Order: sequence, then C-alpha cells, then structure tokens
Amino acid sequence: INPTQVKELLEIKESQDGIYFGAAVSLMEIDALLRQRIEQLPESETRLFQCTVDMLHYFAGKQIRNVACLGGNIMTGSPISDMNPVLSAAGAQLEVASFVDGKLQKRSVHMGTGFFTGYRRNVIEAHEVLLGIHFRKTTPDQYIVAFKQARRRDDDIAIVNAAINVRFEEKSNIVARISMAFGGMAPTTVLAPRTSQLMVGQEWSHQLVERVAESLCTELPLAASAPGGMIAYRRALVVSLFFKAYLAISLKLSKSGITSSDALPPEERSGAETFHTPVLKSAQLFERVCSDQPICDPIGRPKVHAAALKQATGEAIYTDDIPRMDGEVYLAFVLSTKPRAKITKLDASEALALDGVHQFFCYKDLTEHENEVGPVFHDE
Repeated sequence: INPTQVKELLEIKESQDGIYFGAAVSLMEIDALLRQRIEQLPESETRLFQCTVDMLHYFAGKQIRNVACLGGNIMTGSPISDMNPVLSAAGAQLEVASFVDGKLQKRSVHMGTGFFTGYRRNVIEAHEVLLGIHFRKTTPDQYIVAFKQARRRDDDIAIVNAAINVRFEEKSNIVARISMAFGGMAPTTVLAPRTSQLMVGQEWSHQLVERVAESLCTELPLAASAPGGMIAYRRALVVSLFFKAYLAISLKLSKSGITSSDALPPEERSGAETFHTPVLKSAQLFERVCSDQPICDPIGRPKVHAAALKQATGEAIYTDDIPRMDGEVYLAFVLSTKPRAKITKLDASEALALDGVHQFFCYKDLTEHENEVGPVFHDE
C-alpha cells in the first residue's frame, strides 16, 4: 500500500489548539505550512512550530524531505531520529486506528515516557495504523528548543540530539514543568524524568545547570558496550546540548523582560546560537599571466574543460540522446541465474539460433591480460 494514495493519511486540519498532520504528509509540506503560521501567528504560540522547522533544516536533504513523512519517522523508531526527540519532549498526541470486528476504532496515544517500548518498537499495536500527529500551539510561558550534533553540519545522521520543553510559572523563571528527550543515548529515544522532576520549582540559573549536569550523567549512563562507540563523547554531548538549551532559553527570557539583561555573561551568549552553513558560491581562482607571455604558451592560463560548456547548457550528446540507426546492434550482459555458483559450461547455441542475435562473447574472446582487470581479485 502506498501511503501517499490514502487520503485519510494526507489530511491537514487546523484548529484553535494547533495543527493536525496526516501521517503521510511530506516533511516539506509540513515545513511550508509551519513557516506560514510562524509568520502569521504570535511568536509565543509558534515555538514548537519554530523548533520543528529548525530541526527539519538538518533532516536529511531536500530531495528526501520531499517524499519522507513524519509517520514513517515515528513508526521506524530510529534511536537517532531527528524528529522523535522533539515530538517526545512536546508530548505530541498521535491518532491511531484499527479495524476490529468490521468496525473502525480510533484512539489517541501520547509520545513521551513509555511510548517507545524497545528498539524500533512502540505502544501502537500491530493491527493499528498511525493516522496523524497533532502539533499543539505553545503558551507564553512555554519554551521548546532542540539541537543535533552530527559529524557534518548538514545532511548527516545524529551522534546525539536533544529536545527541551519547559513551562515556567507565569511571568517568572521558576520551572513549573519540563520534559527533556535525547536521541543516541539508548536503543530508543529516551526522556530524563528524574532529572526533570529535580528541576520543578527551581529557578532557571547556573546553579540549576550544575545539578542537572550531574543528574543527567547518572540517569543516562550509556554502557561501555553501547553500539556506536564514542561513549565518553556522547555522555558529554548530553550535558553540552542541555547547556546550549539553557543558554538559548535564558536569552529568550531576557528578551521577554522576565530576567535581567545581564543574567547571562556576554562570553556565553554566542553558545545559544546555531551555526548555519552560508550560501554556497562557486568561483575559480587563477593567477593572471604577464602581458608579454606568448598567446601560444598555456602555462598559468586557466583552461576550460573541453566539454564544460556543452554539459552546463545541456547540449552535450550522450548515448541515449542519439537516435537509433538502421542496422544498429545492442549489447547486453548475460547474468548468472544462481548466486555464488561455479560456471562449468557455456553454451550460446540456443541464443545464437534466435533471429537478430549476431554474436556471443565470453572470456575466451579476451586475452589473458584483458581478463585480469579486477582491482582486488584480478579475475573477471
């Protein structure tokens, strides 16, 4: 079944509370609509939308985002998923359905603690289908941010990623509720409920960061035999990404006038920023030759590739562009029908008896040297 042909999985509904996306809606469609609402709605309502858009920027490449869907990301349940930590920290509500005794039954499931039950497994039953995901609007006292660390900045899988969703008591920096989700630290996306509980009722400050760092190291230990290696680095990343989230949220609290402008030391403020790859530009650098160098002397002169202009303009003629000619013959490989088998005999007589078959070539038609072309096994 192709999910993109099931209209119930492609629904997009907007309400006062947020936006519902069908499980098969592409990531680019989600990104486009969220960007529109970020422009139109108050900033305080779109912090989850902004966090999602920011993370989708690093989600694979644009070609993948054009066809990939959020439902697939959730149900695949990769422990280094880019979006599952965001949805888990946000406690996203999922709609699932099943067909039981001839009747369609629906229920709601919340992502969060207990949703993932094991490696690539979750609480959605085998007979159930994920219909869609609710993205709720945020409140003025709620902040949600997410960060990802990979080997490359763009188009790479995460080593560790994190999402922090915190709600403060009204017009203060006292934590009322917080949810923290991490990827790359277990066989599933994991939350840190004990550390989150420790933060409730506490002031959002450097002193709290120190306590959280110690608690996270205890709550997310990561065994020395964990797949992926880099154990010490990944454990350090958990603390680093939380600290980055602390800085980002502290800056927002400062801009909102809830905390003083000097709450963060100037030398730490840049830590809240996310690096974005600048727009790529192409240029060729070369040294100019002196004016008295003969025109026939090519040394030091930039040389345009012989086929560059034709390839860049689409005018280059490739084999498939050439019209079929009268009397043209075609070449095709004869492939083995059995894997890892030894060829004991070759008999092309039946094929050669067919009308239009002109010749059969095999290793006997090559010299001993021409047969030894493999880079490793020297035997083809």
